[in-house]
Amino acid sequence: METLPELVASSAARFERRRALIIRPGIRTRVWRYGELADVVARAARVLSEAGVERGDRVVIWAVNRPEWVIGFLAVAHLGAVSVPIDVRHAHDFAQRVVARTRARLVLGSRQTADGVRSLGLPIIWIEALPDLARRAEALPAAELKADDLAEIVFTSGTTGEPKGAMISHRNLLASAESVAQVFPVGPDERLLSVLPLSHLFEQGIGLITLLLVGGSIAYPASRQPAMLLRAFRDNRVTVLLIVPQGLHLLDAAIERGVDQHGRRTTVERMHRLARRMPMRLRRLLFWPVLRGLGGRLHTVGVGASALDADVAERWREMGVEVLQGYGATEMSPAVSFTRPGRNRVGTVGEAVPGVEIRVAPDGELLVRGPNRFLGYWEDEAATAAAIDGEGWYHTGDLGELSADGFLTLHGRKKDMLALPDGQKVYPEDVEAVLAADERVTGAAVVGWPPGPNLKVHAVLVLADGAEPGDVVARANASLGAHQQIRGWTRWPDEDLPRTISQKVRKHVVLERLAEVERAAGSRATDQSAAESPAATGALAKAAATPRPGDRPTTPEARLAALAGLVARVAELPEASVTPASRLSSDLNLDSLQRVELLSMVEEELGAFVDDAAVDPEATVAELAALVEAAGTAPRQSGIYGWPLHPLSRAVGLLLQALVVVPLVRACYRVRTRGLEHLDGLEGPLIFTPNHVLHLDNAIILTRLPLRWRWRITIAAAADDIFGNPVQGFLAALMANAFPLERESGVRRSFELLGARLDRGFSLLIFPEGKLTVGGPIQPFKSGIGLVAVDSGLPVVPLRLHVRRMSLVDARRPGAPLRGEVELVFGRPLRFDADTDPVAATEALQAAVEAL
Repeated sequence: METLPELVASSAARFERRRALIIRPGIRTRVWRYGELADVVARAARVLSEAGVERGDRVVIWAVNRPEWVIGFLAVAHLGAVSVPIDVRHAHDFAQRVVARTRARLVLGSRQTADGVRSLGLPIIWIEALPDLARRAEALPAAELKADDLAEIVFTSGTTGEPKGAMISHRNLLASAESVAQVFPVGPDERLLSVLPLSHLFEQGIGLITLLLVGGSIAYPASRQPAMLLRAFRDNRVTVLLIVPQGLHLLDAAIERGVDQHGRRTTVERMHRLARRMPMRLRRLLFWPVLRGLGGRLHTVGVGASALDADVAERWREMGVEVLQGYGATEMSPAVSFTRPGRNRVGTVGEAVPGVEIRVAPDGELLVRGPNRFLGYWEDEAATAAAIDGEGWYHTGDLGELSADGFLTLHGRKKDMLALPDGQKVYPEDVEAVLAADERVTGAAVVGWPPGPNLKVHAVLVLADGAEPGDVVARANASLGAHQQIRGWTRWPDEDLPRTISQKVRKHVVLERLAEVERAAGSRATDQSAAESPAATGALAKAAATPRPGDRPTTPEARLAALAGLVARVAELPEASVTPASRLSSDLNLDSLQRVELLSMVEEELGAFVDDAAVDPEATVAELAALVEAAGTAPRQSGIYGWPLHPLSRAVGLLLQALVVVPLVRACYRVRTRGLEHLDGLEGPLIFTPNHVLHLDNAIILTRLPLRWRWRITIAAAADDIFGNPVQGFLAALMANAFPLERESGVRRSFELLGARLDRGFSLLIFPEGKLTVGGPIQPFKSGIGLVAVDSGLPVVPLRLHVRRMSLVDARRPGAPLRGEVELVFGRPLRFDADTDPVAATEALQAAVEAL
């Protein structure tokens, strides 16, 4: 197995029915199993080919993390073309330079990157539409590739010059994945939550290709907002997470704030002390309440991109979660070293992964080589020659040392090392680690300032409110060596230090800002002085007024501001455009699903459950805020009403159907059936959409469905009618696996129940008219059916019941015949693309039913 297409084919053969890619963008969870992934990739490659992409062409991927990103990336490889991934946060001019450098043929974009994608002037395929396009295409045979053929070009940010494109081959990617699979605890039973950009090789190489190699599952959150991430943790029961140190620190800080809010600090600290003497399994039991909030199964966190605070790592290990740190580089595809379970030496980045060699040059620079080393920089021979020497060693530019038993410790970037005037060397990361241990420090960078012969160790600090920089520096100096002493400091005026996309501090930007402060003041930034100009003070005040992640605002004004921020996120609008008078529907264009998502975020982040039945679509933001205030912390109705789904309940239900429903239907109606052949070859789940013309139409449909569909079908029944009577609701749930559906409002709970059934493979029978009209005619379909059809992506089977003669049981008038006659017609399944207007889908479904 030497190429990505071979990986896809091999994984499909070994793990055909296992889940590969998972996302829940709306009502139901979308899953691509390994066999399905291989099929859709081959078909998507045909779509790209018909769009003009040929072998060797470059295809830009500028899109958010989703399964469709993976499908597009693998389809490019299947075709023999070359991917050029771009991070969603990159500026338009950067992407335009990359396109010019690579002479790209096409761009795969997403809704969130639409403006930037359109600015490139290339043909576009939207990744959200790619599976729909692929479904209608013929599979394309995989190109005949060699291991050293180019798979992708990954560009650096290019902040200080022209971006450099690392050329990564198929061999590079697979060699790295195979090495990581031998040391990182992943396998077919693991489920990883993908939170880092797939455009970066840490996530792509380990969080995607390694998982595909071993048959694991990868879940993608539909949003990066905290509420959606927590829901993704729980819904997917995540076992493995890849994250950068800052992300792990923020997650840890959120847990710590929750502890403080509940007044459990003393208890939790006692638990941590107790856990240090326990094995990992007992630690997990001790901290089960915390782990349960993350789904209950998280056991390993892989950290990369920069140095991790050892104290943070130990805190997680005390909770029973192994924290493994790795070291890599884009040019190594990316793996160089990793700590192993059982050999996890905190403070190091582990041992070299299998197949990789590490050497420390006389000046401390790390040199590495192996089958995963990149081919060179795209059309840049000089940069390639400077990075790869004659013996094949890649010069990383990082400083480090190897212990006698092979453990690697990093000392920062070679260019960042401070050479003091007295000849002593200071590694900024060592000093930064001491500063970061102070709870008053939320960000720190250590640089040499002022430049030149008087260079000193200088700390740039982001501090909590009320913290004094001088006190922070004094505490740090008490723990530092004589040559490491901090001789000057600057209080950074912004909420955070400038960072790269991988969360490393952009120290050249820090130095530029220090120089600007010096010029503005007319003299150099002196020792022990803060850069607190009026503008800086204003920025600090704004940062102090901004709620931090995990905090819940405590005043009505703060809650209104926080709510406006949530509304802006869901509506994908600038926060300034959301005012208290903005109406959710007409002004902000929030549809039913978006309102459900908004209320879920309100519950998670503001701690208030608001029933969507109480929210008018035309409610203003201020009116919604009033509902949030009134709701307080009222409990919500939870659970999936799952007892009817149990196999025992289904068996009893089918038995009652045979004993009661079938004889009743036979006594009341003679039924003719047409179109059942349209169900042949369908696996389900499906959505059945019949007209609603008889009291017994549910029973008639159930008796005519083949047993395999009846066993796994669920019926949406009116919450105010069928379930308004407890006895009637119980019998409907038992005999027909019915669940309550709100017909006019309160769709949030209905969507939860509906989605839970679709996720478990049950087909849905739903009456789109929303009410019974005995004998007809067909009433206008409710728009919600179009929303369900589009969002679910499932085949929809239109049904029509023709009443030839009505039975007494339905006519309920003297003289009506005891036995009626009906005809049940199954139509051809319809399927709607993800970008279909729900109103158009509703109209198409009604037309399909009327045409039967």
